Amino acid sequence: MGKDKIEVEKFKELILDMYRGFPNYRFYGMVETVIKTEEDKNRLIKHGFLIKEKTDKGDQYGLGPNSLPLVSAWKTEQLTKQINYLTWAILFLSIVILVVTIIGILK
Repeated sequence: MGKDKIEVEKFKELILDMYRGFPNYRFYGMVETVIKTEEDKNRLIKHGFLIKEKTDKGDQYGLGPNSLPLVSAWKTEQLTKQINYLTWAILFLSIVILVVTIIGILK
């Protein structure tokens, strides 16, 4: 990577923002705010995470084919966390119901 390191959270946010408009949208300026050096942009293009189109207004960037599995993995990670929270909530409610039932039986 170049001198200006890509911050992971900003990169993740960029890719997810670009995914919202996939495949029709191309973006000006968004990529440059997160990925500062041409070297880093070229690596992401080379490995299929971004695509670059030259236009009259300048370079446009879109998601490449290899960014889709990355987005899918992030979405799966998010769903896994939500399911984990839901599981703990169900466990907690089950314990509360069990305690209330035992108290009701003992009275």
